[in-house]
Amino acid sequence: MLKKYLLLILLITNTAIADGLVLPMAEDFFIDSQKSRKNIIPILIMFSVPGCGYCKKIKEEVLSPMANLEEYSNKIIIRHVDSSSNEVINNFFNEEVSQSDFSFNYAINLFPTVVLVDNYGVILDKIIGVIVEDYYWMFLDEAIESSTYKLKQQLNADI
Repeated sequence: MLKKYLLLILLITNTAIADGLVLPMAEDFFIDSQKSRKNIIPILIMFSVPGCGYCKKIKEEVLSPMANLEEYSNKIIIRHVDSSSNEVINNFFNEEVSQSDFSFNYAINLFPTVVLVDNYGVILDKIIGVIVEDYYWMFLDEAIESSTYKLKQQLNADI
């Protein structure tokens, strides 16, 4: 009987922890682009498809925790796009497109793909697939730093 209660507590606890690790879905990149411009931070877009084991692993072990860390809230805007979905989102030009069409416009065909973009949706950096799982967070951190540097240079350029 005690084992059943312990198992029930374990399941409830794990579900509560998992519920807190949610990757923000893409809804309106036009609004995100305004935040990106105002705060001079890149937008990280993770493209995935259902049933992709590495996609799930990166979402659960890297991007969801990153999205919940205070350290990254002022560094990056994180969004998730389901490349197989026909759900409508707003792109960077305030046009309604399906998530699959949005993915197609970025020529995404391998999953997971993480793209870092500026406030116009122009690619600053890209990570395709998972090369070394143990170092993925480090590669992602480097891509974020590099993208932030490029974005600051773009916005400070004299035109």
